[in-house]
Amino acid sequence: MKPIGSNRSFSILSALIILISSALLAIWSLTNTIGLRNALLAIGAIIAILLIRQYLKLAPKASTLSFLPILLSLAMLIWAITHYTLFAHEPGQQFKELTSTWLRVFEAILIGAAAGLVIQNHPRRAQFLWLGIFCSFAYLFGHYLSAYFQSGQLFMPNYYFTSPFGNKINTVLMGGLFISAICGSSATTLLHNQPQYRWPIYCFWVLGVCLILFAFTTIIDTRNGVGVGIILLSSWALFIGLSKLLRQIRLGKFDWKIGLAIAISAVLIILFVHQHLSINRGWNHFIDDVSVAVKIDEVPNWQDVKKYGYPQTANGEPVYPNNYERAAWATAGIRSLMQNPLGYGMLEHSLGKVIRQSFPEAMIRSSHSAWIDFGLAFGFPGLLLTLGALLSTIVLALKTQSQNRLVAIWIAADILLTFTIAEVSSKHTIEVLFFCIALLNTMLLKPQKQ
Repeated sequence: MKPIGSNRSFSILSALIILISSALLAIWSLTNTIGLRNALLAIGAIIAILLIRQYLKLAPKASTLSFLPILLSLAMLIWAITHYTLFAHEPGQQFKELTSTWLRVFEAILIGAAAGLVIQNHPRRAQFLWLGIFCSFAYLFGHYLSAYFQSGQLFMPNYYFTSPFGNKINTVLMGGLFISAICGSSATTLLHNQPQYRWPIYCFWVLGVCLILFAFTTIIDTRNGVGVGIILLSSWALFIGLSKLLRQIRLGKFDWKIGLAIAISAVLIILFVHQHLSINRGWNHFIDDVSVAVKIDEVPNWQDVKKYGYPQTANGEPVYPNNYERAAWATAGIRSLMQNPLGYGMLEHSLGKVIRQSFPEAMIRSSHSAWIDFGLAFGFPGLLLTLGALLSTIVLALKTQSQNRLVAIWIAADILLTFTIAEVSSKHTIEVLFFCIALLNTMLLKPQKQ
């Protein structure tokens, strides 16, 4: 059989799909880019179809279970159409989402699957994707410097409203993807010495992670981002440290460089956490705030804080608004999901539609947890299909010997975490979710002989 990589047209399509994927990751979460995004998705989907078609002709057949994440993602699309057909509450709005967001999701799945095929045998090519994310944060940093020189303030509490990302959560979503990808890539290289990279790539990794952590702690000031970053980097340091330590114990040797690398990582994490805590007081009595927030029947303030104001903790101190609202809204969202197991049918503001059945005065629109909001939109079937697609990616990664396995595990874990604590369940964030699922799935396929 002729090697896939030797096909000239396949090589050209491969370069194009990597370029488009990188560009999409660069602009996906930036404001005022919908026109360019639509164009890239449309062109990318056509190229992806051609590339996948060639792959299917030339590659040996793989088992159906190898494509389970993509199959479950496509089943989610079918469920969205079925929900509109049989259970629609607002047919007009649901049809609008089907022909906009869900159409783009389908295109994103095609592009992600094609990009994964290109990276499958060549893990180094993935760095071009992460470069796209890096470029978006470099743009954010340049924009921030301009605002800093105008205001003279290092920390600007409301800057995120006017930033290129438009809000905090877009920063968390894309920053988390970059950090998790670098954790997986660097862990693979450090533990297995392949693929090998030149020193500029390592500089790129360090610079990118530091830039994103600075964005999390100072530019945007997002506790979600800090939390995600700490978890990802701590898990990386622990995984590398334990793996190297166990290997050295077996060999009876000790390499001081490993200890130094872990120490440097720990110092960086401590520095960024200290910087964040110095400007964000939301962690001071987090547990007390949550204890009040979960009592949604006894303490109704969450329904309309403008009307009722914020309650006090058991210690008589006022709750931190962000802590209280997010915990109360998540509690209300979970209860509403149990009462509406098939979902309302709309990605945006389903909680706001459903919650008033039990709490007529409630003014909220989102639970601030993507999994809860997604469940409220498409019920337990949609939640099971989407979570199943993501979790099956991790299972496939654990079973394969692909050089991309650690990258896939870290990115999937990051998505699970980010979608648990952040409101990323509509528009472009759903496109990014399904793009990543398809990308990771095909990255993990059995490598083809060159």
